[in-house]
Amino acid sequence: MTIKTELKKIAMTKANKSVCRYKISAIGFNFKGELIGTATNKPRFERVGGSIHAEMNLMSRYGTRIKKIVICRVSPSGELLPIHPCKTCKRKMDELGIKCYTIGDLKEV
Repeated sequence: MTIKTELKKIAMTKANKSVCRYKISAIGFNFKGELIGTATNKPRFERVGGSIHAEMNLMSRYGTRIKKIVICRVSPSGELLPIHPCKTCKRKMDELGIKCYTIGDLKEV
């Protein structure tokens, strides 16, 4: 099994655990390339809509220890969907010096 296939499996499994309408996961890596944590998006309010983004959830937990984040979005039927970080998450990643990738951007090693 390749690294990309393994990451895809981890990301999709984690995303499916989200209770939000849009199931998103983020995987964080340190400067050595070691996996240090995973997170999903989670509801911010009891009413419908509004959530804490998976990448922001991950950054709040691990902060400057993260150097790379891989994000993944899964449809209700279990297929990968396109995703990009919002401008707020992207700005925070730039401040912390974190590079962001999507599962589709990864190259097989």
